[in-house]
Amino acid sequence: MTSETIEVDQIALLSDRINAMRSQEENTSSSSRYNCHNYLNSQVDATCRKAMVDWCFTVAKSFEFSRETVGIAITSILDRYLSSSSGSESSKTAEVAALRSKQVFQLAAITALYMAIKIFEPVQLGIDMIIKICRGAYKESDIYSMERDILFSLEWRVCIATTTPMEYVRHFSELLLLSSDWGSGIIAKDDIIQHAVKYADRATNDIYFSTCRTSAVGAACLAGALNDVNTLSIFEKKILWRQLNRKLDFELDSLAIKHVEQRLLSTTTLCCEPKSQPCASTFRSNVKASCEQPLSPRIVVQGFDKHLSAGKYLFD
Repeated sequence: MTSETIEVDQIALLSDRINAMRSQEENTSSSSRYNCHNYLNSQVDATCRKAMVDWCFTVAKSFEFSRETVGIAITSILDRYLSSSSGSESSKTAEVAALRSKQVFQLAAITALYMAIKIFEPVQLGIDMIIKICRGAYKESDIYSMERDILFSLEWRVCIATTTPMEYVRHFSELLLLSSDWGSGIIAKDDIIQHAVKYADRATNDIYFSTCRTSAVGAACLAGALNDVNTLSIFEKKILWRQLNRKLDFELDSLAIKHVEQRLLSTTTLCCEPKSQPCASTFRSNVKASCEQPLSPRIVVQGFDKHLSAGKYLFD
């Protein structure tokens, strides 16, 4: 078997995987039970959600968990739970409580992280450690009760919408480098992934992206990553993007994806995100990248052991 034949087979396999991911995405998005909406209100607002996202990222970093696990906890479990209208009467009551009380919302976010770690990490974070991290703010029974409410609300379908934007980025980048005659010699896949993680984290931080197709968010993360790569000219980036677009069964230049991309590129950085290099001109037409210095966000996490002490909450 020649190297050319192997490459063709690899491209076909990657395309099939992307199509399978998109097919599952279509199936889940067609049902309101699996979709997210913007549930934020005057009681539980974007600041509350951001505080918990930052806290979850800090916990993940401290225990060396994947940052994608945080994305699953927030967008696939917490946001779906609070967007859900199914489940038992008791779970519906808990959902309402989580949207009216910052303390209950915080408990839901902590429990969602606990569940995501239990399902997707090779090493579990035991309930005892969760209670220790919370410094007595919650009891074991509180975590278990919230976990049960979440499972009932999601009809136990926790894993049905857990394809992450970074999974699309990995598949897109492999396909992109295989499809190009020269891309793999100029830019490494690891470089793309490293840049894309930053945008995936920003997407987790903004509930708007939970309401979007995961493939669109993944495409936007890839576009942002390519935009940050300094080894390629704008012209070369455009060529790579067009080559990738020809290999896919959907349009990367669709208006919907461009809207997601523009929102992502203009989103301010997370408080736990490393400082970025100055923005370069975006290679994508009709998409503007914000190069303004973001306002310093409220520092809510200085180490999780300093927060959630007995009777204290991140939102005080």
